[in-house]
Amino acid sequence: MSSSRFSFVGLAVFCAVATFALFAVAVCRDPSVLTTFPPPCVFRKATGIYCPGCGSTRALRALFAGDFLAALRYNPFSIAVLFALPTLLVLRRPKFRAVYYRLGVVVCAVVLVFTVLRNLPFPAFDFLRPPTAR
Repeated sequence: MSSSRFSFVGLAVFCAVATFALFAVAVCRDPSVLTTFPPPCVFRKATGIYCPGCGSTRALRALFAGDFLAALRYNPFSIAVLFALPTLLVLRRPKFRAVYYRLGVVVCAVVLVFTVLRNLPFPAFDFLRPPTAR
């Protein structure tokens, strides 16, 4: 097995174990996590902060119902990613390989900035947090 493939497998295993651990912490803190829909964000339940995906399920439901503005209110980043996916599939072609890797770095930076901004306690960033479930 090549070293790059091994590092990818190791990263995948680490992510799976971390997800399971967060789920276990969330269930221990609030057992109703197992019975609510849409399911609450396990990361939010475990840490108390919004992850980049918080509100994505409700955003997709609103988008499929035709309410684009509500979808943007729940999670603007997930809607932007959804519309950018076809572009990423085109960039996977060999002649765009260098652009694809640079774009990956940019996307990671944007995810990090989005996550930090949506968790800042200032009213100017309230629009980045998902509305509370009703």
